[in-house]
Amino acid sequence: MDLHDIKGRIAVALVESVFRRAGFGIESVAGTAGAPEPSRRPGRDDFVPDFAARRPAPEGGGEGTERLVVEVGYRPQVGQYLSIEERRAGQSVFALAKRQWPRLLFVFVTDHPEPGRSCFQLIDLGVWSSGSTLRATDLFAHEGLQIFRHNVEEHETLLRRMIALLTGSA
Repeated sequence: MDLHDIKGRIAVALVESVFRRAGFGIESVAGTAGAPEPSRRPGRDDFVPDFAARRPAPEGGGEGTERLVVEVGYRPQVGQYLSIEERRAGQSVFALAKRQWPRLLFVFVTDHPEPGRSCFQLIDLGVWSSGSTLRATDLFAHEGLQIFRHNVEEHETLLRRMIALLTGSA
């Protein structure tokens, strides 16, 4: 396993933690009826996101919120990655994934965010259409998720500490 893979696993664990702390329950996507076995190659026909998240039902009963499916990826340079995928148009990871998971949330984790940006950024395929510009928003800025900035900032601190330990730059 190389350093990029390790950073990817850390990214998934931290994003799950952000969602749990925001009150979401975490579920396996692969374990759902009819879902194919997981693949770590986004865009393939058998692609399965990292996890599903759902807010619990209110105490008075009723149903919980809709089930969100989330794919997490570590990317050293999110903007550069999105630029490359945008040029791929209909063959981009996003266009291919949207065919199977039209409301998928892609969360990107980076230890090199652009100035003023979060280490946790999001592309919501539910509001994106193929061929349009790919613009990531900071995870806490997505209104529907109701994830607080301080939750994300605390996880950014953890991310930076872990990466520093891994790379020896502490």
